[in-house]
Amino acid sequence: MDSGPHGPGNLSYGYGLSHRGFFPRPKLTTTLWEDERTICFQVDANGICVARREDNDMINGTKLLNVAGMSRGKRDGILKNEKGRVVVKVGAMHLKGVWVTFDRAKALAAQFKIQTTLYPLFVDNPQSFL
Repeated sequence: MDSGPHGPGNLSYGYGLSHRGFFPRPKLTTTLWEDERTICFQVDANGICVARREDNDMINGTKLLNVAGMSRGKRDGILKNEKGRVVVKVGAMHLKGVWVTFDRAKALAAQFKIQTTLYPLFVDNPQSFL
């Protein structure tokens, strides 16, 4: 169940400044991951839902790298060597994938220049954006 300020399943957009002027910025939403008994914070970026677990702050690295637009082979090559990764093969589509630590996800977002696109997924207290 997704929730946001405008009701279940609805995303709202804020606006930020870039060198090109104003651009829509995704709003943070939440979903309950029942199988894992945790809440996930989510940002929809470029049509891809990227989730962060509330309990341990791990982020879906598969979806994160999809936002960067890289090929499946390159993405999988990066993720197969991640220390502390957790592979999720069952459940909702946006929760499946290779989950990586918060710090590693943040580094990958910086490396592929998608931190702004994923804002506010990497903030210290995402709860404050709900």
